Parts: sequence; C-alpha cells; structure tokens
Amino acid sequence: MTRKATLRQVAEHAGVAIGTASAVFADKQWVSSRVRDAVRQAADELGYEPRQKRPEPAPVTDIAFISWAGEAFSPANPYFAAVLHGAQQACADLGISLHYEVADPARGGLPQAVERGQVSGLLLLSYASDSEYLRRIVERGVPCVLLEHEPVALPVDHVRHDDELGGYLAGKHLLSLAKSPRMPGVITADENITPARARLAGFRRALDEANVAFDPRYVLRGTFDVASGLRCMNALLDLDVPPRAVFCANDESALGALEAARARGLDVPADVAVMGFDDVPLAARAEPPLTTIATDKHLIGAQAVRHLLDRVGNPAMTSRDTRLAVRLVQRASTRD
Repeated sequence: MTRKATLRQVAEHAGVAIGTASAVFADKQWVSSRVRDAVRQAADELGYEPRQKRPEPAPVTDIAFISWAGEAFSPANPYFAAVLHGAQQACADLGISLHYEVADPARGGLPQAVERGQVSGLLLLSYASDSEYLRRIVERGVPCVLLEHEPVALPVDHVRHDDELGGYLAGKHLLSLAKSPRMPGVITADENITPARARLAGFRRALDEANVAFDPRYVLRGTFDVASGLRCMNALLDLDVPPRAVFCANDESALGALEAARARGLDVPADVAVMGFDDVPLAARAEPPLTTIATDKHLIGAQAVRHLLDRVGNPAMTSRDTRLAVRLVQRASTRD
C-alpha cells in the first residue's frame, strides 16, 4: 500500500520550511508567487492532497432568551432578573444581541424568534416546560440550552443549580437547631416544577439521615411568590402542632412567611426559624435578615450563553448537564 505524501515531504521537495508550505495551502497572502508555484508543483509531483479546510461557522449575532408565560418567569422576578442580566452581560461581552420573548405552549405556536428565523439559538428558561414543545423547536434545527430544567432525551444542553444539594443543606441546617427536633415545615411549589421537586428531595434526604419522620401535612405548595408564602405560612402556623422552623424553597416565599410571622406577633427566630433559597438581594435586607441557600444567578445565565455558542458551532456534540454549586448563607432568621 502506497503511503500518502506528507506536508513535510512537500516542503522538503520545494526547498521551503514546513510553515511556509502550510501557508500556501492556507492561502496566506504574504507568500510570494514564486514560492507558491514551487510548493504547488512539489505537491503535484508527490501526489500530495491537502486537507480540506473546514468551513467557518456562520457568526452568531442574535440569540433569544425564552421564558414561559407567568409572573414567576418574568424579568420583574428578582431571581430571573439576575439570570437574564447574566445572559445579557455575556452577550454584550461577545457582541451578540439578546432578544427576550415570553412563550405560551398552550397557544400552540413556536416562539416568534423561531418562526421568523431571527436567531441562531435559544436559551429556554422553564421550570415546567412541555417536552413536545421542546421537540418541535429542536426539529426546526434551532440549537437550545435549557436553564433550570431536568435532562430530556434531546440534543440540547442543560445548565442548572444543584437544587437537590441545596435542599439537603437546608434540611441539615434546620434540623441542627435546638428548637426543631421534629420535622420543619416546607413551603414549596408544584411538583412539576423541576427545582421545587429537587429541593424537596434533598430536604427529605436530610430528614432520612436524621431519622426524622416525613409528615406530608407540613409540606404546603404555593407559587414561589410573596403572597403564597404568606398564605402557606399562616396555614402551617394554624396546625395543631405548628412547626418551629420553616424551609421555603425560594426567597420570595420566605419573605411572605416572615410577613405572616410578624403579623401574628411571633419572633423570628425565637418562636419560629425561617429560611429561603436563592439569596436574592432582598434576603439580606429582610427583617430579620434571611438565612438562605445562595445560588450564582448571573453565572447560570452567562454559562448558558457559552454553552449555546458551543452548540451552534457543533450541533452534533453530545448533550451536557452542568450543575452549579450552591452554599448555605446563615443570617439572623435562623440563629439560636
């Protein structure tokens, strides 16, 4: 079997450096016509076939950030405002325009940015997105990165916080308080919301480790906002044996829980300890300052942009599931 000629052999045959020969086949303009002719003649004589240049991917100029309809997913929400800002900052650094759009799968149509072919890819923020809707988007050939979503069997990337660990840390912390030898109360959201489900799973793992029985009466589901946090906290405090500590699966619910406790004349944390999740700016300014699980909201938006650019450049790459670290931030709302 005849071995193919190499670039080094072509360079030696033409009497030039291998870098110069490489520059000829890369169409570099600084190479003189005399050297260019000599290298190409050597290649012909040796039967050298240069590697085909891979076409440069089209430059990414526009991407879209899509959230589902509803107050929990709007830029007015302090958590998602920070995520959106992280994505915007990353796009600004890269010279990319970021479009924002609200989608409602129940209405049937795909995002307008997809229908009009305006963008190179999508960041999809969804707690409870419709898998069939996602499939329709992917089948249109639009690269996607999902934020705060559990993995799906589609060629997309995922970026999310380690919500299960966060729930576990919250449970361990509240169970460590002398005032809470029994199960703390939990204010969370609907089971189909991915972070809510993962945070409760982590919390239950902490209960299991401490041999504390799980009692579903102490788990109430709201809508991740202040009003439902207030309503659920009142319901917990109305139980025959109210909890001495309450874990709220996001900070806005926790702010509502603090309001309910104040309205009843209860001292936080002496009468009931309260903690949240996310560490939005208002958490540190609450009265009392709120213990919470801190997440890097800006990073999740910025990382999603970087993942999307990778996927636009290489649509066939394997799916990635990136989880960002979380940590406990203890403040006055749970101190002994």
